[in-house]
Amino acid sequence: MKTSLLKAALAAAVFSAATPAFAELIYVTGEQVPGTGLGAVSTVVTVQDNDTPNGNGTESGCVTYAGNVNNPTFTCTFGLQGGDNTSGNAGSNLYLLSNLDGLESAGQLGFVVNISEGSSGGVPNSAELTDLYLSLYNLDTNTTQYHQYLGPNLVLSDSGGIGQSGTHFFVLDDAQAAAAAAFCDGDLSRCVLGGGIQFLLQTTEATPETVYVGAFDRPPVDMPEPLSLALLGAGLAGMGVVRRRGKPAGR
Repeated sequence: MKTSLLKAALAAAVFSAATPAFAELIYVTGEQVPGTGLGAVSTVVTVQDNDTPNGNGTESGCVTYAGNVNNPTFTCTFGLQGGDNTSGNAGSNLYLLSNLDGLESAGQLGFVVNISEGSSGGVPNSAELTDLYLSLYNLDTNTTQYHQYLGPNLVLSDSGGIGQSGTHFFVLDDAQAAAAAAFCDGDLSRCVLGGGIQFLLQTTEATPETVYVGAFDRPPVDMPEPLSLALLGAGLAGMGVVRRRGKPAGR
């Protein structure tokens, strides 16, 4: 994985004005990074539902640890519908944190979401994200820790093509970074990463959307207000653990 490029993209990110201060996964927009297509990055989930006769219009998929890192299940939590994972190892995977390039602490974890919906008149088409979560399973304690995006629905578009870096980053706030690091207790080989994503009913219509994991540098200070975050540029913010009410399918 081209970790240095991804870190540079995030370092240049500009926080959205709609970034909620209470989110566990903070949404950041960053730079498109070339050369990171499907199979060249640590892809967690790839989903496709084109609202065809074989689809139900809600694009949703997850990967979950169930005893074998190399054989994930596709059962979702938090009310996500699931069922739209694409086939093949390039699409949906679990990872031991120790196998993620450049990761030194679970607190550095972040997701990059790539939207691949084609374009109209040269303008990228969009998809509306409703749900996103990152899961950590501790092999020693047999427990799972979750980190969710808790903000409003996001209408996202991308121009990079299938599996490219995306311009949509979701990183841990300071409180959740500390919680993730403590949960894995300094032993990255004992923590398994998974996750899930869902889009609003009938807002996806073209090629697959992808979610992949990266290691991101964190700032040395905690700036919890959106205005301060914008001034900091690549700062992270947040409050403590907030459990999200489950959304009905298609929300």
